[in-house]
Amino acid sequence: MTGKGIITLALCGMLAACGAAHSGNGEEQADPASAQAGSQATSILNAGVMTAHETADDERAKFLFDPLYDDHFGSLAQLKPDLIDQIISGAAPYDGVDAVFVSHAHGDHFSVSQLTAMLAAQEQLTLVIPEQGLEQMREGPDWRAEFETRVRGISLENGEASEPFVVAGASVDAFRSPHSGWPDRHASVHNITYRVSIIDNVGTASRVMHLGDADPDPVHYEALQTLLQAQRTGLAIVPFWFTGREDVSQIIDRTLNAEAMVAVHVPVRVPERLKEGEWTYFSKVGEVLEIPTTE
Repeated sequence: MTGKGIITLALCGMLAACGAAHSGNGEEQADPASAQAGSQATSILNAGVMTAHETADDERAKFLFDPLYDDHFGSLAQLKPDLIDQIISGAAPYDGVDAVFVSHAHGDHFSVSQLTAMLAAQEQLTLVIPEQGLEQMREGPDWRAEFETRVRGISLENGEASEPFVVAGASVDAFRSPHSGWPDRHASVHNITYRVSIIDNVGTASRVMHLGDADPDPVHYEALQTLLQAQRTGLAIVPFWFTGREDVSQIIDRTLNAEAMVAVHVPVRVPERLKEGEWTYFSKVGEVLEIPTTE
């Protein structure tokens, strides 16, 4: 089975296991505190997601994607001060984070001051970020030269991928695709997708892909098909506008080679197509999905 069918079945299975994200009919499921241990994706706000993975040595690897931001542009949820403090300080449930991945240097995905404070507060933390954002951080008043050893800057052209690299035992692929609105808007923005893979103690992969504000047109991913088809992703974390395309099932299953998806970057006023459609989405803090394992 391919396309919409396989993705819908995968998501139904995850909802039964975790009972936390919004189901396709827009109803919120049970309290995420009931979720069982395993590899999971947990919502923060906007495009912010925390993923936790079982590792080969029975430890846990934990990553944050776009967790801190300054701007909500009048339609997105704002981070409350206590939530910001939790993330910066590494208080539970954001304790033991190994790395933060930033997709691009827009104010609804990125904060110079907050990310700098997080690097200062958590000495074990690695930051992976487009060079555009890193340049802004280096110009900030609180930047320290010592941070450089824990930061990896990414600079790519559209359709170009980095060499694979390792962060906290995870294999990471990074590639650039156009920001939504390209070419009329944001053409110069370096929007980076991260595919992060952890192999567990039985040899299966817990693999997620966070696409930032990517444009969904499959043409943008043609040059990346060798990379994308080499490994199947368990969970693609995509901006909600992907669900506005009739071919979204094919994009997830075939173009991105992912088992399932969850939509993020959802406005406070959830679009009716998400409420009434079949796609799973994050819109509140603490919603949880299981990450399907793949080979």
